[in-house]
Amino acid sequence: MGKFRYTDIHCHPNLKTFGHSFDKDPGTKSDMWQPDPPTLISKGIHQLTGITKFAQCDFTSMAQAGVRVISLSLYPFEKGFFINPNVTPKLAAFLADWGIEIGYRRVRHLQQHTDYFSDLESEYRFVLNSKTTRFINGKEWEFELVNRRDELEKAVLKENTIAVVISIEGAHVFNCGLSDFGVPPDESEILANIQKVKAWPFGPLFIGLAHNFNNDLCGHARSLQRLGNLVDQRKNLDTGINPIGMRVIHSLLDDRNGRPVYIDLKHMSISSRKEYFRLLKTDYPNRRIPLIASHGSVTGISFSGSRQVNGCYDIFNTGDINFFDEEVLAIAGSGGLLGIQMDIGNNADLTKLAKGLPRVPGESALKRSARIIWNQLQHIALLLDSKGLFAWDTACIGSDFDGSINPFPGILTVAGFEPLSLELLPLADDFLKSRSLTLPENQEITAEEIIDKFFYGNTMRFLRDFF
Repeated sequence: MGKFRYTDIHCHPNLKTFGHSFDKDPGTKSDMWQPDPPTLISKGIHQLTGITKFAQCDFTSMAQAGVRVISLSLYPFEKGFFINPNVTPKLAAFLADWGIEIGYRRVRHLQQHTDYFSDLESEYRFVLNSKTTRFINGKEWEFELVNRRDELEKAVLKENTIAVVISIEGAHVFNCGLSDFGVPPDESEILANIQKVKAWPFGPLFIGLAHNFNNDLCGHARSLQRLGNLVDQRKNLDTGINPIGMRVIHSLLDDRNGRPVYIDLKHMSISSRKEYFRLLKTDYPNRRIPLIASHGSVTGISFSGSRQVNGCYDIFNTGDINFFDEEVLAIAGSGGLLGIQMDIGNNADLTKLAKGLPRVPGESALKRSARIIWNQLQHIALLLDSKGLFAWDTACIGSDFDGSINPFPGILTVAGFEPLSLELLPLADDFLKSRSLTLPENQEITAEEIIDKFFYGNTMRFLRDFF
């Protein structure tokens, strides 16, 4: 076992595997334990295109990497990915399968169905019915679905167990966002589906209200720039929360009949996020509701565009899918989490990066990637310290592995967690030696404690508080 333990608040070991369960002969492609590490060819394809034609977070690789807790994100793909008026459906399915490798038959199903909720239930059943154990290097490992804090605590005490918390990406899963496909939103159906999900034996701890396309509930942020004109995100882009969306939020947060389902801020438009913050203040003034951004990055600036703290490289991606200083402060103040996504294009503006992060002679790809990630952690620490808040309790890993991301060079899969942690250690130590922080509790901490919090402790603290 390595120096640190690891958690991941947002990953998809189920995404490609569930897709291949639609194959006529899925074989091992539908097995969440099946490793498919990067090869010279798949690494070359990734370098040229950013496409990951390898497994990033299968359970075998997570076990070998020391991952102990994950949030497995259910995500029935939105139809907008696979329907383009300029491309025949079969060709679109072929191209999509080549790019995201969820299986041709799965894409054809996604093109043709008009019921996101049934698709969600199928994916949930796939996870429930998947093999939970595998022998790895002569030892039996298991993943264990957990639904409460006490179950989580017992699972992490077991030597060869990965605890799995369910989450969902996108509230379209309640069967909305289908207006353009002949199915207008039915509020009673949407609210009934929420109750069905909250009654699951392993219900989601949090859900993203928005994702990549219109969902008839709230506005989403622009997110698919790499795909250009292949997708159309314009409908309800950057708008706020509509009345049905408000009622959906209240239904999810309702704690009178079981545990609430918290809202994941990722993919919501700025307007929607601001409206949600106001809703919490007006409608839940006496409840502690955490703000969660399960897989994101900071913009390094405030809503106004000003830079509140200095001392970091100006390489941030300031796109509004990322989180502004006011939001980072709100997340920290709520006891929530900001999961740092393992996507280089999300963490950094690639044009700024080329000029803004000086090259170090002989620097490896991994070391440079670690410096980009540390730039995120350092900004968060400086910002929180400047406001009199503890600097090191807010950030964690929310990799989005196997979520069709463009991973950092040197951190292509979960196998990169341990090497990354060892590269972050000296960066944390150098920062502490610079005496840049003012609060004693922010300064009088070891580099090892900082890195342990980022990879393990902060996620565990959050789950103990809110699960």
